[in-house]
Amino acid sequence: MAINYSTQVYLPIYNTFARRAVFNMKASNPSDTEAEGRGIFSTQPLDILAEDNSVFSDMMTILDVLEAEYTILPAQGDEVFLPADSGMPELGNFEIIDQKANGGGETTLVLRRIVISKP
Repeated sequence: MAINYSTQVYLPIYNTFARRAVFNMKASNPSDTEAEGRGIFSTQPLDILAEDNSVFSDMMTILDVLEAEYTILPAQGDEVFLPADSGMPELGNFEIIDQKANGGGETTLVLRRIVISKP
């Protein structure tokens, strides 16, 4: 028996943990620049082993989105704003630098924070 991951597994998780997101779809859909959606935000450790066996440690920030909730999926080059939502603080603006579909109805957007320096 096949399992529909999108509705049977992911949807209840998104209904519990997802937060509001506002996408600027300048790369994936330039004719409609803004779209509202939701996703699950997370920051994960990222360790890279160098040739000299030293380890470079960094963090990878992601936003998982449920594909069924989007007519056009956000893509690399789009931007996303994560406002305050349900008691969670505003997280600010991010650029989508990569995306990975898991084949089960969920796409992970890899994010980079947009920092605007003031003169």
